[in-house]
Amino acid sequence: MKKIAASLSLILAVLTLTACGGSKTGQASSEPVGDDQAETEEVNNEPASWEELGTARERHIVSTDEQFDYEIYDGGAIITSYKGNDTEVVIPDTMGGAPVTDIGFYAFEGKSQVLTLTMPETVTKICECAFCGCSSLYSINIPQGLQEIQRGAFVDCTALTDMTLPASVTKVQEEAFTGCNALASLIIENPDLAYENWGLEELPALTVTAPEGSAAAVWAEKINNSEAGEVQQ
Repeated sequence: MKKIAASLSLILAVLTLTACGGSKTGQASSEPVGDDQAETEEVNNEPASWEELGTARERHIVSTDEQFDYEIYDGGAIITSYKGNDTEVVIPDTMGGAPVTDIGFYAFEGKSQVLTLTMPETVTKICECAFCGCSSLYSINIPQGLQEIQRGAFVDCTALTDMTLPASVTKVQEEAFTGCNALASLIIENPDLAYENWGLEELPALTVTAPEGSAAAVWAEKINNSEAGEVQQ
């Protein structure tokens, strides 16, 4: 698991920020992203894909005296940083007059004091490493309108024991649950949700519940066969 986590950290470190917004520092930047990657690709004489470079744009992070910094983008508010020290966190449904739609990159990284977290139903995306290292987080709601969970979103959330992914979730990226060693129950409601190396193979106590005959049930059964979990339909 340490090798996987180390590789994930390297991947996340070199990826640029996309429309999710957010950064490890939570500071505003007016510089387009992707320059470092472009220089690297030029040196290696290898073309870079848009997925690798991300979408270059100016960012306008609003730093507040409250618990959250945010950015307004495409009509929605992106939580870019949590600055508080509460153990029970409730994310507001609006920031700057816009609905909160994204939990940005690294927004809660290393907030080990957080025990419970409530997201508004307006959230549609949890971005890369949004909750990395929230080692005490044992309770978090997944909004019914959530569509995407990005790379490593819950890495090393070692206190999480259960999660339900509603039918609205159409994409969960790789290593989303790496290091979630206490995860014992994962309910998949979308029969078409494809498995992309979420890190579940390392969770021997995990029970996956998925619709009968669904794509989720097929990959969950493979995990079961490798003695890394159990599937219920």
